[in-house]
Amino acid sequence: MRFLRRVHAEFLLVIPRLTRTRLGMTLLVLGTTLVWLSARGFDALTVTLQAGALGAILGAAAIVGDESDRAALTTALTHSTTPLAIATGRWLAIVIPASALVMVCAASIGWRANAVVAGVIATAAVGSCALAVVLPLGRGAALALFLFMAVAGTIAPERLVDLARPGVVRLTAASAMELGPALWHYREIARGDVGATVHALAWIGLGILLASASIRRCRLAL
Repeated sequence: MRFLRRVHAEFLLVIPRLTRTRLGMTLLVLGTTLVWLSARGFDALTVTLQAGALGAILGAAAIVGDESDRAALTTALTHSTTPLAIATGRWLAIVIPASALVMVCAASIGWRANAVVAGVIATAAVGSCALAVVLPLGRGAALALFLFMAVAGTIAPERLVDLARPGVVRLTAASAMELGPALWHYREIARGDVGATVHALAWIGLGILLASASIRRCRLAL
């Protein structure tokens, strides 16, 4: 119960971020844009996956991306809490608003339960990855991850590898899309693919653990 209270205390950070910063408005703009794109050719599954993934990256930038956020971790670690509780609470603060965006977008374009489930699971996986990346590297990493997910995240890696003379950059991008929480892979969750679901669940755990290790290094630096 003590662990859950600590997680809840960290999660409450999302409330002032949604109401007093640009995070809430940015998520609204993202959702409106995706609904607009759905009327111009985006399928429902793509919209829900992009809403969750891109919303989670925006949340990570707002929750842990600023230098003051990372500096505040050293203060938090002097109180009765643990790095795992901080990482889990921040992950929830990233994922829950983005999951709500998935549901709002799905309701706006025609509710499909399998697409919503895939979108929420993708949100959790991408949010965990974003937490682990943005926490030590800042908002610049969030921007790079956002662009990568928006532009290349839905492309299967085979399409890059099969190109003539793929080069190091294309092979690296293909590897990242194969191993990372790329949306092309999580489309299969809507079709009931167990492997894709396990891949997402593994990233959820891995991202939180990596973020926890990063926070623990802050404690050791105190």
